[in-house]
Amino acid sequence: MTTLTAGAPLEAPVHPIGRRTISLVNQARDGRTLSIDLWYPAAPSAAAPSVYEVFPGVAFTGVAARHDAPALDGQFPLVVFSHGRTGTRMSYSMVCEALAARGAVVASSDHPGDTLFDWLTGTQSDDRTNEVNRVADANLLLDALLGGGAPVPVDVASSIDPSRVVLAGHSYGAYTAFAVTAGSRGVAPHPGVRAIIGFQPYTRSMSDALLARVGVPALLVVSEQDQVTPATIDADRPWELLAGTPTWRLDLAGAGHQAISDIALYAELADHITDLPDLVREYLRYAALGTAEAHGRGWRTVEQLQVEAAWAFMQIVLEMDPVAGNDAARSLAAVPGLTLQCR
Repeated sequence: MTTLTAGAPLEAPVHPIGRRTISLVNQARDGRTLSIDLWYPAAPSAAAPSVYEVFPGVAFTGVAARHDAPALDGQFPLVVFSHGRTGTRMSYSMVCEALAARGAVVASSDHPGDTLFDWLTGTQSDDRTNEVNRVADANLLLDALLGGGAPVPVDVASSIDPSRVVLAGHSYGAYTAFAVTAGSRGVAPHPGVRAIIGFQPYTRSMSDALLARVGVPALLVVSEQDQVTPATIDADRPWELLAGTPTWRLDLAGAGHQAISDIALYAELADHITDLPDLVREYLRYAALGTAEAHGRGWRTVEQLQVEAAWAFMQIVLEMDPVAGNDAARSLAAVPGLTLQCR
């Protein structure tokens, strides 16, 4: 096993971070099994650093998370994060760790049939099947986390504030957030969701009526150089139709589609793996275009700014600290290369 290191965190952590991996089985859907990672504010611990395996035989240690560290006493907002097409539950470890370090419980599930390994092996599902599965997966995960009980660890379940739940996602994962909140594919809107965050969202397959049914506060994060989900196709329409108050839109000058994911980190680590196939190395470099650097900023800074925006939004809409949230929003609006609109 080649084990590298992710380097420094995006920002100084407010809390230590724990990480655990669990599995959920959906008996109502032919035993469909979800692998789930949980990140959470943790008590000080001597637990070993958490390790993420990106490819078979290639892994890296996280920036701060500790494996199986005990959860910190108290209650914290819950962020359920849905990965994009060809992603995995671990593809956003930097951001998930950063949100947990600020004071959130973060849960991310694989969506079988739409992970990187499904696409590499040709076992991926068609779009309609994936959309049905994604809605069902997110509902199952939300119910498990908010209901407690096995397999969710007792200390982690106890640290979740059920009145402060955010559904977030990247690209196709943003579709998941919107569809679960509005109700889709024969499933009613999930009543526990207080707000949604869509990073570089994919929305083109959603009807105007569905988007207009999203009545909770929403944050759209849009990358100016996104060639996969360009704003004119996937962000402008929901910006006009989403009905929640407030709704925010953050535009990132120079950024690409993978601006919130770990892709730029993977491309950085690839330079240290001598036996990595050239095809994989070139794919990572191509995927990181517009992400490794955007508007003169490195990828860590771009991710940190998105974390700051997400946290400011949460502070306001979840009534955690509206004064601090509004102060942070004003500061972000003054940063060159960022455009923050609020309505």
